[in-house]
Amino acid sequence: MIEASYWLEIISLNESIIWKAWVGWEEGLRLAHRQWEIGEATVRMETTDFQPILVLKLTEGECAQFETWRRWYLG
Repeated sequence: MIEASYWLEIISLNESIIWKAWVGWEEGLRLAHRQWEIGEATVRMETTDFQPILVLKLTEGECAQFETWRRWYLG
């Protein structure tokens, strides 16, 4: 059986805050990469019919950001 000391260590509060920020940043990058892959796969999909889907409206700022992001995929 592996002891807890193998997996755990004691660090300062400052180090803990930095560590948690880094973990969040890393997870954000992984999520962004997965979303990018989904976007790429979606653009490659060949669908022939329009399928309406209900989504939440974006704010003005979100619309501008989305248009920039969408241009990367649709040109």
